[in-house]
Amino acid sequence: MKSLKLIAITVSLSVVQHIAVAQSVSSKLDEKSGLYGFVDADDKYVVKPMYKEVDFNFGYKPGLSKVINKNGKAGFVDEQGKEVVKCKYDEVESFEKGYAIVKIKTGEFDYKHGLLDSTGKEIIAPKYGRMEYYPNDKVLIVGDENASNVGVIDLTGKMIIAPQYEFWSKRISKGIWPVGKNNICGVVNLKNEIIVPFTYEMIESYSDDLNVAPAKKDGKFGLIDRKGKVVIPFMYADAWPSGDYIAVKKDNKWGVISVDNKIILPFEYASISSVGKKTAWVAKNENESVYEIDLATKQKVGK
Repeated sequence: MKSLKLIAITVSLSVVQHIAVAQSVSSKLDEKSGLYGFVDADDKYVVKPMYKEVDFNFGYKPGLSKVINKNGKAGFVDEQGKEVVKCKYDEVESFEKGYAIVKIKTGEFDYKHGLLDSTGKEIIAPKYGRMEYYPNDKVLIVGDENASNVGVIDLTGKMIIAPQYEFWSKRISKGIWPVGKNNICGVVNLKNEIIVPFTYEMIESYSDDLNVAPAKKDGKFGLIDRKGKVVIPFMYADAWPSGDYIAVKKDNKWGVISVDNKIILPFEYASISSVGKKTAWVAKNENESVYEIDLATKQKVGK
């Protein structure tokens, strides 16, 4: 029995020691150098001052924080201040669902983009001039340069749609992608199968809330669903979904409609900047500041 107790005590001490080692550190500015380091609970530096910036809120991943070294290069450190992503990037985006885009500058406005996983491993080296990450679909839109044709790769870097669509092609939403080719627009899925025929002058990004996208035909906008069915006829000069509603322009004035084309806010506004569930931000006249209006009463909020 004594030996069992001794083993239990030894295990407990081991656990305590492990927890002590795993305690997180905090950043501290060194007044002399103007750089940040990391100190332990006794206010002693465990990582010497070497960073211009430390952002604990940036990573959106527990335990990782963005840092920028004195040469202006960005990386990530863990809770103990260990540099798990070396400071070699000019820009890093926040982690989302285990991945983060990183950038290396190649010109005044040009970058090469790559991808890190949640461990900080570089799974796609910075080689693309353009990269957009779609975490829900687990894919990335990529292109050689900012204005080159674009395609789609998976999170291992495997090409699943070769670059062939116009650089201004829109956002991927729930597995479908409004794209342009030869100055006409359609919608494809992530197998590059055509979902909506290439017959439109423009198809904007789909609304995840309403599952419709503004589409332009014969100079007028309407809305189509995810199968290409026209749900709002082509009768508007402009249209964009916002939350539960759609802001539309007709006869040079803006209004708000529902997805079944019922008028929620009459066409009497020079501009509409946003639409929420109960209110919208509008301007009645040109050069007028926007104000909040109640969609039910049509009255200015707080009047």
